[in-house]
Amino acid sequence: MSTTTAPAPTLPKQKKVRIVGVDTARGLAILGMFVAHLGLERSTELFSTTGWFWIADGRPSALFATLAGAGLAFMTKRAYAGGDPAEYRTQRIRLLKRSAILLVLGWILTAMGTPVAIILGAYALLFVLAIPFLRLRPTALLAAAAAVALVMPTLVLLTRHAVLGGTSPDVYAFTEVGQIALIIPVVADLWSGYYPALSWLLYILVGLAVGRMPLQRWTTQLGLLVGGALVAAAGYLPGLALERSTTGLTQDLVTIEPHSNTSFEMIGNVGVAVAVLGLCLLLTTAVAPLRVILTPVSAMGALSLTVYSAHIVVIRMLGNEAVYNPTSNRPLIALVVGSMVFATVWQLTLGQGPLERLLQRMIKPPQPPQAPPLSGQPQQWAGQQQPWPGQQQPQPWAGGQQQPQPWAGQQQPHPGGQVPHPTAYPPPPPPR
Repeated sequence: MSTTTAPAPTLPKQKKVRIVGVDTARGLAILGMFVAHLGLERSTELFSTTGWFWIADGRPSALFATLAGAGLAFMTKRAYAGGDPAEYRTQRIRLLKRSAILLVLGWILTAMGTPVAIILGAYALLFVLAIPFLRLRPTALLAAAAAVALVMPTLVLLTRHAVLGGTSPDVYAFTEVGQIALIIPVVADLWSGYYPALSWLLYILVGLAVGRMPLQRWTTQLGLLVGGALVAAAGYLPGLALERSTTGLTQDLVTIEPHSNTSFEMIGNVGVAVAVLGLCLLLTTAVAPLRVILTPVSAMGALSLTVYSAHIVVIRMLGNEAVYNPTSNRPLIALVVGSMVFATVWQLTLGQGPLERLLQRMIKPPQPPQAPPLSGQPQQWAGQQQPWPGQQQPQPWAGGQQQPQPWAGQQQPHPGGQVPHPTAYPPPPPPR
């Protein structure tokens, strides 16, 4: 009697629960981009209605990229927890697909001709660059991020100065070599422009490390807030002192001007990003009413790809002068209110955003085939050959196994169960 060993049961996949504080921080990054693109700073006093607009210069995009690293940690959480090579392989394929889609979408938005530096191309390359770091623990990720912060920004700026004659993000647009680099796929996003992926790998690695931490604990949230503030001070204060005491190329390598992409500016930016994330996690976890009040901002963060892409379309409709020479903050206010209403209504009624849903379907791994049942009558599977009409089907024995049919001319067993040997002699006659 043969026995079949059932495979070990697999643990069911746990339902993903969104961390609202991460969505809130991502929503703030989107709002900061709106302000940077359409805001009119009428008053420069800090506590005036527009005096805080300077915060939106350079920092929202850094926060956006850092949160992309945290999202990468959420995406690969199952592979990281189990260490399964097959699961890592599946997630790497998903990341490559996501990168290709974001790269194409970034080209489409760039082709609209708005005076906005599209960040999606850099996103695509950052996801690819982060693949070798997926198995690292938070401490190793932070060490790698520190190495990137100390080396890559200066290296990128020096090589950019040597090739293009300047370090500004816009310098490639004013030279023939820069124009050639601009039309070569991936090169502009990797090395030039506002978001050079080689330097911005710092943000994605820090976000990946933060996403591996227990973000639901208040101690972690407080640590992110305090630690981020200290890191921001460690980046901005020395950079400001060096900026005021230097000139020329040296000043270009140490300045903390927005989008200068120096080590000091990027360290300060990533500190602000981590501190903002810690604050948002604390507010949405410890203060329940604030979680409800911040729902429109969190909804924008949950639909970040859709809202970001839509605001580029809106800017195209408003025209380039709305960015270069804004005359009022009414377009900004309308964009903010409209985005909040749209995102809130969509998330509460339909859940995942339209572009997010489309992207998720396009990168979803194929489902493995289901195994046949282990007991009872075997079921028909796709591709199994069906009997011809009138063909006799084998009858099952007791126990569900099929009895083999006799060959042509094969001797049938006697009712007693014994089968005579085909070459046996006949029995001798009885004695008389």
